[in-house]
Amino acid sequence: MSAESKQTGRSNTDLRKLNLSYVLSQVHYANSTTRSEITKATGLNRSTVLTLLDSLEKRGLVIQGSKSDHSDIGRPSMSVNASQSVVSFAVLPRLNELNLGVVGFDGSIITQARLPLKTGTTPETASSMAAEWIENIRKTLPAETLISGVGVAAAGAIKTLSGEIRLAPSLGWSETAFKELLSEKIQLPVAIDNDAGLWCSAEQKFGVGRGHQHMLLLIGVNGGLGGGAVVNGQLVRGQDGYAGEFGHMRISDKTQKDYSGIPGTLEAMVRREDIIKTLGAGSISDAQLFELVESSKSKKLEAVLNEQTKYLGRAIGVLLNAFNPEILVLAGFLELFVNFRKEQLIREISSQSLPFAAENLIIVRGTRGNDLLMVGTAELGFEGLIRNPLKYPLTQA
Repeated sequence: MSAESKQTGRSNTDLRKLNLSYVLSQVHYANSTTRSEITKATGLNRSTVLTLLDSLEKRGLVIQGSKSDHSDIGRPSMSVNASQSVVSFAVLPRLNELNLGVVGFDGSIITQARLPLKTGTTPETASSMAAEWIENIRKTLPAETLISGVGVAAAGAIKTLSGEIRLAPSLGWSETAFKELLSEKIQLPVAIDNDAGLWCSAEQKFGVGRGHQHMLLLIGVNGGLGGGAVVNGQLVRGQDGYAGEFGHMRISDKTQKDYSGIPGTLEAMVRREDIIKTLGAGSISDAQLFELVESSKSKKLEAVLNEQTKYLGRAIGVLLNAFNPEILVLAGFLELFVNFRKEQLIREISSQSLPFAAENLIIVRGTRGNDLLMVGTAELGFEGLIRNPLKYPLTQA
């Protein structure tokens, strides 16, 4: 049923706003589509779709082409693409590094940077570093660029409405109004959320989770392990938005602690740092890590990976019993368990879950590596624009 027919009784203005949002979201999440595909997906008639698209193109949000490469019966339909000239900034403070990027409305990463973040760096200093980078990058963007907002992803418990970081253990931050700190410096709208939840949402919208109604994601990064769950097509957030902290599930009686100080958790037992230390490597990307693991003949590394696979399988088994997902996505450094330990992982999962809980499960790697988290973080800066495409304030670069 279309947005048009669902909203009987609403004013024409409200209905037009809703339909504009509906059409824009179709273009944004697909990136490249056609008028006929939008008509089919929304249930709106062709003339309405054409009028809406013309309004969105006039504002610079979409680009309509002359012909489509999509296979349509009869006359080729006009192609429709999201614009790269509308952008959102992404800010990701993590253990030992501050990741920053500019992401186009078409999902492309225009530029990104990784700045070192010393242990003990305060939220005030980190926000100043991010603000300085954003202001410098703004000067390099084309004159026609429009800024929609800024998204911040933090590894920890986030109070999304107030923009407060309740606890980010790997950064040593607590009860910090990071959203306010950053927005005061750059005078742009800022939104903040948990990094794992954002990655989960991005996988559902743009990645391997697209089209799945029930999905679990576990993400391992430098400084922690988290996750997210999609049930009936919706990200599970919980009463205050703290749901999905799967890294803090206790799965062992060992005393090794995670970044929150809880012993024996998934985050404590499956650690990127332990693999790096065993390899004798320094600060490396996940891609470099995977190359080193693949080429290593170390028996010590073999023992570490076997142990971590056991604990990861145990945690996944518990989650399968609770959620019964269609698809399980392992992202970040956890991809190596799909690449190099998948058979062992499946055995461990099977030993810890009900036999029918995993019988139709698909286990896959994440999409685009850490780039997808950058895109998912920037998505926070686009949310207001998608809700109100013609009235949401955009800022000239």
